[in-house]
This record gives sequence, structure tokens and C-alpha cells, in this order.
Amino acid sequence: MRIGIDARLVYYNRAGIGQYIVRLVESLAVLAPPDDNFILLQSRKDQSTIINCNGFVRRSLWTPSHNRFEQPALSFEVSRLKLDLLHSPDFIPPFKRNCKSIITIHDLAFLLYPHFLTKESARYYGQIDRAVRCADCIIAVSESTRRDLIKKLGAPEDKITVIYEAADPLFQPEERSHAVHHVQALFEIPEDFILFVGTIEPRKNIPGLLRAYRRLRDKYKLTP
Repeated sequence: MRIGIDARLVYYNRAGIGQYIVRLVESLAVLAPPDDNFILLQSRKDQSTIINCNGFVRRSLWTPSHNRFEQPALSFEVSRLKLDLLHSPDFIPPFKRNCKSIITIHDLAFLLYPHFLTKESARYYGQIDRAVRCADCIIAVSESTRRDLIKKLGAPEDKITVIYEAADPLFQPEERSHAVHHVQALFEIPEDFILFVGTIEPRKNIPGLLRAYRRLRDKYKLTP
């Protein structure tokens, strides 16, 4: 098969979905059958190479991610690649295409908490209904997202497969006491601590974390 992976977002954002794309490609290089060919669709501005491996070829696209003219421009560029299948890890595929489509939906936070969206984000993710209808297959990254897709968007259950997100091989289980001592020595922190990992943005609900910490101190007299 000739499989395209929309990897344009890697240039714009290496967190979240960008990380997912990179780790997915690395894992496919190990697991994919040798007769499959993967076409990595990267931004023309992106000078990086996600992977150097037989069976993986980079193609530079002019169409920027989340652009208001993305649909017609991306449809045109993809149509020239003669793909059998296109995987869109950033939710929204080209609606007019000459190949099958798989989309990954990471969550529906933009539907559940729309007040956190910018106008541009609302315009882009507002296409999710059509994306769900026109995709041939949907990857949900959790059972929670799968339930939301069925409940909020009426997505057919037989169209959805739950596949957990690809992680950096760095993230492996470690012996707990060793890990704790390593982190304490690295950051010079006391024995008890709370760690938050994530981007600083409203939908991460950091105020909720701080309120919980305030309650921990006031009610339980604990001070990590």
C-alpha cells in the first residue's frame, strides 16, 4: 500500500499531536510490512527529517496547517500523490480526495469546553462533524474519547478503533524509589512534591490543581 501521513503539524508544534506523529512514524518503521510505502507529508518550511528509513519518503507540502484555504489546497496536493490511504493525526482530513481516510481524534475538549477556543481554532475544529462522517475509519486514543464520539457526534461504533497514543521509548517503568531519588537530586526538591506536566493553557485547568493544593494544606495539613 501507498500510505500518506499528514505530518505538517510537526513543524508548528512539537508538543501533543506533533509528538504523537513523530513517535507513530518511528513505531511504524519497526512494525510495518516491508511492502508498504509511507509518504510523510511535511511543511515546506520544515527542514527536519522525521525518519531516515527504507519505505519512508518525505513530500513537502505548501498548504499550511489550520489555514482557512486548507481544504481546497490540501485536496489538490494530496490528489497528486496517488495514495491508497491517508492518515490525518490532526483530526481533519481533506474532504475531497481520491484515497481512503483514517483520522485520529485525541479528545473532544473543543466541544466540551468551547469557551477555551480562539476564533481560528473554533473555525478549524468546527469541521469535526464532517470529518467524522467522511472518514473511512476513526482512531480514538482512549475509551473516553470513543464514548464522546458516539455520544456527542453520533459516530458509528463500528467505525471507531481505540489505539493508545505512541509514546517516546524514554517513558518506561522504573523502580519507584530510584526514580524519586533521581528527580529529587536533579531538581533539588524535598521528599514530598507534586509534579504537573503539560502546556500552560486554560484547558489544562491549572487553577483547579492549585485549589486542590490549597485544600490539601488547609484541611489535611500536608505541604508537599
